[in-house]
Amino acid sequence: MTRRIIPIMKKEAIHIWRDPRSLYMALGLPMVLLILFGYAINMDVRHVEVGIIDQDGTALSRDFIARVRASDYFSLLYLASNDTETERLLNEGSVKVFIVIPSDFSRDLAKGKDTAFQLLVDGSNNNRALVSLGYVSRIIQIFATDVLTEKMRRQGGLYGGGLPMINPRIRVWYNPELRSANFIVPGLIAVVMTVMTTLLTSLTVAREWENGTMEQLIAGPARSHEIVIGKMLPYFLLGLAQVALVVLAGTLIFKVPLKGNLFVLFVVSAIFLFCGLGIGLLLSIVTRSQQLAYMFSILTTLLPSYLLSGFIFPIKSMPKVIQWISALVPARYFLTTLRGIFLKGYGFGSIWLEISSLSVLSVIIFLTCIKRMKLSLE
Repeated sequence: MTRRIIPIMKKEAIHIWRDPRSLYMALGLPMVLLILFGYAINMDVRHVEVGIIDQDGTALSRDFIARVRASDYFSLLYLASNDTETERLLNEGSVKVFIVIPSDFSRDLAKGKDTAFQLLVDGSNNNRALVSLGYVSRIIQIFATDVLTEKMRRQGGLYGGGLPMINPRIRVWYNPELRSANFIVPGLIAVVMTVMTTLLTSLTVAREWENGTMEQLIAGPARSHEIVIGKMLPYFLLGLAQVALVVLAGTLIFKVPLKGNLFVLFVVSAIFLFCGLGIGLLLSIVTRSQQLAYMFSILTTLLPSYLLSGFIFPIKSMPKVIQWISALVPARYFLTTLRGIFLKGYGFGSIWLEISSLSVLSVIIFLTCIKRMKLSLE
C-alpha cells in the first residue's frame, strides 16, 4: 500500500510546486483571513456621532455637554440652541444621536423635580442605535447622581429631597421598532449580489481557454472591448432580474420598508452590477482557470463584502488602514445606498458620492478588462 501512496504523494507535491498560484492560495489565504478577522471584527461602538440641542444654556447644561465631549464613546459634531438642522443631519447620517436639553432643565433640578432629555436616534442600524442609547443613558445616570451628590455636599449631607431624575425620552427615527431585519436585509442584498455577480462572469473566459474555444474568438473579427461587452451583457440582464427578486423578497418576506424610489434603486444597482461583473470577468481573463477564478472570486468578494463593507461591523470602528482598504470594496457603496433608499428614502442628491465612487471603480475595472483581453488575444 505504501508503494502506491508514496508515488501519489510525490505527484501531488510536484503539481503544487509547478502551480505557484495554488501554493500562494494555500499559504496566503489563512494569513489574509487572520488579518481581516483580527482587525475588522470589532463589536465595540466608539465615537458615536452626537448632536446636542441646548435649550437651557446654563452652567449645568454646559457641564453635561463637557462630559459628553470628554467621553471616548461620543464625537460631538453639532451644538446649537435650536433644532432647525436636526432632521437634515439625521437624514444624512452625519449625526446618529441627538440629545435635546429642555429649557427648564437646570431650574427643575434646582427644585429637586424630575426632568427629561429627549433623545432622537437614527435607528437604521439597530445594533449601533441600541448601543448608543446605552451609552447616553449611562452618562445621563452618572450626571444625575453627581448633581445630587453636589447638592448634598453643599447642604452638609442633610439634603432631604429625593434624587432628581433625568429621564431620557427616546424617539427612534427610520427604524422605530429597531427591527434587525430592516438593518440586515438591505446589507445582505448587497453581499449576495456582490458574490453572485462576480461568480457569474468569473468562469466565462476561463471556460473558453479550458475548452479550447478561445482560439475561435482570437481568429474572429471581434475586438477586445466587443468581447468584453458581449460576455458581460447577458449576465447584466440576469443580474437586474436578480435585483428585482431579492428586493421583492426583502419587502414581502422580511417586511423591510422601501421608502425610496425604485428607479433610483435600479440605477444604482445597474452601476454596481457593471462593477461586479467586471471584477469577475477580469479574474477569468487573468487566471485562465475555472478553479482558480472561482477561488479568487470568493476571496475577493465574499470576505471583503462581509467584513469591510459595513454590513456587520461599523467601518468607523476599524483602524484607519482597514478603512482605506474598504474604500476599494464596491459593496461598501452599494450597501450604503441600499440602506439609505430602503430606510430613509434617499434620492440621487443624497447618494451622489457613493454613485460617483461606484462609477469610477466600474470604469477602471472595465478598461482593465479590455486591456487584459487585448493582451490575451495577442
